[in-house]
Amino acid sequence: MSLLAEFRALDRRIWILAAARLVVTAGFSAVMPFLAIHLAIERGVAAIKIGLIWTIAGSCGAAMQWVAGELADRFGRRPLLLGALMLRAVNLVLLGRAIGAGDSLTSIGALCVVNAVLRAFFDPVATAAVADLSSADERVSAFALQRVGINIGWAAGPTAAALAAGVPYSLLFYWSAPLTLVAAAAVATIPETLKPGTAPPRGPQDWLAFRGDRAFVRFLWSTLALYLMQTQLYHTLSIYAARHLHLSRAEVGTLYTLNGALVALLQLPAVVYIRRLGTHGALFVGSIGYAVSYAACGLAIGHGTLLVCVVAITLSEIISSPAQQTASAAMAPAGRVGAYAGLTGLAQVIGQSAGPLIGTTVLDATPDRLSWFLLALFGVAAAVGYRRGGARVDVSSAPAR
Repeated sequence: MSLLAEFRALDRRIWILAAARLVVTAGFSAVMPFLAIHLAIERGVAAIKIGLIWTIAGSCGAAMQWVAGELADRFGRRPLLLGALMLRAVNLVLLGRAIGAGDSLTSIGALCVVNAVLRAFFDPVATAAVADLSSADERVSAFALQRVGINIGWAAGPTAAALAAGVPYSLLFYWSAPLTLVAAAAVATIPETLKPGTAPPRGPQDWLAFRGDRAFVRFLWSTLALYLMQTQLYHTLSIYAARHLHLSRAEVGTLYTLNGALVALLQLPAVVYIRRLGTHGALFVGSIGYAVSYAACGLAIGHGTLLVCVVAITLSEIISSPAQQTASAAMAPAGRVGAYAGLTGLAQVIGQSAGPLIGTTVLDATPDRLSWFLLALFGVAAAVGYRRGGARVDVSSAPAR
């Protein structure tokens, strides 16, 4: 079976989930990546305060990833997905009102925390649903398709924001909220994917049983290091580009548009390469690629060279992201797919939440260009962890069926 035919053969509900991710990500990426710029440039907030907001929000979201994964294994995927999306639409409206009214940094920060918590009740649960709907051989393709949906959204959202450059920033939130409701309507068409009796009831003590899985624990530490570095693209790089390279909001937006467009174009063909490397090899190569790419950001001299760096960062993302999700699902014991997805999300979001504070602190405390060489060390740490066996289950070079 050809690669294209394999994607067409995926369960229709996997395609619907990818479409829902596209829509909700477009709404998110039209507003949230620019919040750091709004606070730093238009309101003069110190970079370290902005990093602290994202760290608190991400920490709360990280804890909820674990909770959401456990609840999804016990109560099902559908109610958590729908509830998170509908409440998130309300949160976006409240954020738009707070920004438009010039509310305090504390109020805006609190709403960012709520947004992160609601996002945490969608991502790992959707990942578990995709694993429910795909066989082991299909999962690289199924998760690659989800990445395409996410990154088309990442391309569309900032593009729309750039085209609306003359529109007040707060108004963009009122456009994002209905898109989130459209994603909820798509998810509502999917019946429950968790089979009855798959996961017997568990007590709180069972939530810590993963500690006995040493390979999975190593995988989590590697994932944490990877995302400490990966998240610099969405927060620290935007501040660096605007403050030190003097790029406009529209030029910063092109960085994210390019990132999303490249993933949309290359993620599906990359499945063949990921299979050839195996999940273990893909995670190692992707981590090294991230490290080299972020170090190169320290050598950028303007918009064009920074775009080249984003291309290299995106190629690393294309290789590592589907491999990570596939490895997590493959390592999960029976009835624990949601829990392992939630724990992987926990490590990911801890990295994403601590990353902005670490990145902005390094940016403020070191010479501009040196900061990127220091941040690149997280990629080296991730590569070492994956090389030592972080991905226990290696889904490699399996031919498309």
